[in-house]
Amino acid sequence: MQSEVRAGKEQNEIADRIKWEAMLVVSRHGGDDLSVEDAARRAGIEPALAKECFGSRDALLTAIILDAYHAMGDSAEHGARQAQEGGGGYLERWLGVCRGVRTWAVANPLHFALVWGPPLKDYDAPVETMEAGGRTPVALIAIVREAVEAGALRDHALTPPLDDAMLRNVEILSSSISAGLPDIVIARMNIAWTQLLGMSGFAVYGHIAGVAADPVAFFDHAASAMGEYVGLPR
Repeated sequence: MQSEVRAGKEQNEIADRIKWEAMLVVSRHGGDDLSVEDAARRAGIEPALAKECFGSRDALLTAIILDAYHAMGDSAEHGARQAQEGGGGYLERWLGVCRGVRTWAVANPLHFALVWGPPLKDYDAPVETMEAGGRTPVALIAIVREAVEAGALRDHALTPPLDDAMLRNVEILSSSISAGLPDIVIARMNIAWTQLLGMSGFAVYGHIAGVAADPVAFFDHAASAMGEYVGLPR
């Protein structure tokens, strides 16, 4: 039993070394130059052994993408739990998720760029990456859904009426992770989500320095404002 555990641990360590080298290749050259054999050589691993972990370039890409999405989801969900355990309400929990995203992004700029940068050429993401990538928006949606069900979500007139084109955008989400939420709330959520990723990107790439003397305070204010825009009460 101990030998099996040790062998499993060693295989995980080998896989992690290969994934890190793959991450470096993708960050510098994109996915076109990535191969399992090259990543293995860079990691000092026999290519044949690497093939036992990752059967193809796409399998290796999927592995590092899943790692990124799950780490982001872990950080977002942890932020929500911390806020709730501290007695925070809907808006504080929303802010906790947003802070979790920013914290992860700043600490892992290569992984942030991997999943939120330019799409990888000739790579078709499997369903499991979409499920993993959905963890963070689902954490936000869960808070909003809870507020809706409790009758606590505020309505306001800060959103222009939804035209036919915008309703088509909303329809895509209303039939999946946002099912059951009012159309106007889904539209606001989508706006807030893109705002969150944009603010996180500003933090990752250092662009926020020219906008705010205190980047963290700016982020907290903007993330809270987006939560209120969605309709969460103070």
